[in-house]
Amino acid sequence: MVTQLPLDGIPAGKAGPSKVTIRLARADEVETLRQIERSAAQAFKLIEAFSWLAVGEVQSAERHEAMIAQGTNFVAAADGDYPVGFLSAEVADGELHIEEISVDHLHQGFGIGRKLIRRAIDEAAARGLAAVTLTTFRTIPWNCPYYQRLGFRTLDEADLSPRLDNLLALEAEHGLARDTRCAMRLTINE
Repeated sequence: MVTQLPLDGIPAGKAGPSKVTIRLARADEVETLRQIERSAAQAFKLIEAFSWLAVGEVQSAERHEAMIAQGTNFVAAADGDYPVGFLSAEVADGELHIEEISVDHLHQGFGIGRKLIRRAIDEAAARGLAAVTLTTFRTIPWNCPYYQRLGFRTLDEADLSPRLDNLLALEAEHGLARDTRCAMRLTINE
């Protein structure tokens, strides 16, 4: 299913693509998606403690390909079907877990990320999954506070499933201090 969504709520003084189509990613777009993630990570240069993320590794081509095969890697394509953002997710423990969401830095601030998340929520509902989950930074404005505005709930340590607890531990092993990260959940079906 392809969803045509006109952009709304574009900030004054900003011009973005006139239309964004949210669709499944294609295998021939994997390198473009990796470039989008590198571009999106440039926003971390503005935060000294996390500036190293701007030059860090991006999701592997193999991981993208696996999620494309599962039908859980979505692209935001601007005019002319050119990818400007993506959301990669996987189905785990009856939930859709967002592994990565990235929007090219030139296309940020136009509601594209919100549209990708809406597609993930719709996909989870269509598959009869219980929730959409993710892990993110607690205090960065375009992370936890953003997802809270979209209806995600920050999970306390006691509320973490073993899967989410393990993900946070793995992130800590890769340099993302556990006290800077959190797991979030948006309930779809109980």
